[in-house]
Amino acid sequence: MEWSIKHFNDLSNIEVYEMIKLRTDVFVVEQESIYSDCDNKDLDAYHVQLRDECNQLVGYCRLLNFGVSYEDSYSIGRVIIASELRGTGSGEQLVRKGITFIEEHWRGKVITISAQHRLQQFYEKVGFKVQSEPYMEDGIPHIRMTIHIN
Repeated sequence: MEWSIKHFNDLSNIEVYEMIKLRTDVFVVEQESIYSDCDNKDLDAYHVQLRDECNQLVGYCRLLNFGVSYEDSYSIGRVIIASELRGTGSGEQLVRKGITFIEEHWRGKVITISAQHRLQQFYEKVGFKVQSEPYMEDGIPHIRMTIHIN
């Protein structure tokens, strides 16, 4: 397994295609949620990628700078682990890589996410705390969660 974190401008055409394909396969097809994935936030984001031994993209999230998604914090979004790796700890590693990047490169203190409600325990295990009641986003119940970091 190989990890990388790249700004959008440093991604190859193939990497962008694979990122959009994985997000579509999981969020639109698997979760049957019809929404517009291209929200212009990718352009200024850093993209965390996990690739398997065959160089296939199997894990992904994007890191958004202060004020992009939330006016008072940084954010991690579009967190995905391919179905064959779910339950292996790869998802936790993915989120922790994002937290570490924000902490080290942006000197972030607070990270906010809009988490699928069914994944509340997963994000709590990483250190996020619930900040809202469930709300609907793209046809799926979500909750706002934050983590305070050093």
